Amino acid sequence: MRTSAFAPAEVPSGESYHTLARTTRSRWWMTPLTLLVFALLLSVLWMGVVLAMTIVSVIGGSGLAPDSMSIGVIATLAFGLASTALLIPIVFFLVRVVQWRRIGSLMSVEGTLRWSWLGRCLVLAIGPVALCLLLLWAPSDTLVAGTAPEAVSSVAVSGTGVLLGALLVIFLVVPFQAAAEEMTLRGMVMQLVGALVSRESTSAAARVLRSPWPAILASGTLFACLYAAVHPGNVWTTAALAVLGVAMAWLTWYTGGIEAAVGLHLVNSLVQYTLVVYDGRIDEIGTGAVVGAGLPPGAGTPFGLVFTVVQAGLFVLLVVVSARRRGVRRVSP
Repeated sequence: MRTSAFAPAEVPSGESYHTLARTTRSRWWMTPLTLLVFALLLSVLWMGVVLAMTIVSVIGGSGLAPDSMSIGVIATLAFGLASTALLIPIVFFLVRVVQWRRIGSLMSVEGTLRWSWLGRCLVLAIGPVALCLLLLWAPSDTLVAGTAPEAVSSVAVSGTGVLLGALLVIFLVVPFQAAAEEMTLRGMVMQLVGALVSRESTSAAARVLRSPWPAILASGTLFACLYAAVHPGNVWTTAALAVLGVAMAWLTWYTGGIEAAVGLHLVNSLVQYTLVVYDGRIDEIGTGAVVGAGLPPGAGTPFGLVFTVVQAGLFVLLVVVSARRRGVRRVSP
């Protein structure tokens, strides 16, 4: 059977997740080209979001002057979450067109998103997230005063309509936002690092880069480094992001796919955003105060870092045990 020259490269056999981008069509220049196109598309996305917010603001009756432009809190929330979710088509384009391989190789070693395993990971994430909530709401003399959420809900602040509207946006968009961040960080970044050297190279640097650890550390700490550059004073949040990122990157390599990382990220984000909305702090979502990276509630304090370590460690343990029992594939068939 003849194979079309335009057909995407198949998932290479016998490879770990971080090396799936090293296909028969991969070339040395694909990694820098991918990063360049990614930067250009991000710029276009940013300009598009700004333009859309401006149009919504003008339709809502605001002027074009910067100090007069304003949009509702629900629209601001929707734009903020949707702008991250739009990373999905960008990453798909980079994988399918720039790297010329199947989109499924970004999901798992089986070349597709393993839905049943994703559902299992979502269930496994509930316990660690619930444990952190119990720790957060423990009496202040047990932990630290001021870590529990405020007792003033957004119903009292803005009304029931705002609360329900915000929750609707969160439950509709956050699943895509969580998946987009994991596809980008734990997926594309990890596989870009794993594709830096060819299979034939025998140099010491090549042997190091073939190890999963450079890819795990790069994809696990990239967001923490970016956050630290923008918010240099929030050291506890930066540390928590690094801990959670490395743990989820290791799980992605160990389980051969992004499902576990998406599971914890999604459950954490839904809980965190719901609590923030209930507290009447919708405008803090997406800022340095409330980071949409799947951190447990209470982030930004020393105890938030402790919560992250406990939650990530327990989730890793549960996922590893479940993956072994279910025989989850770790290398491509």
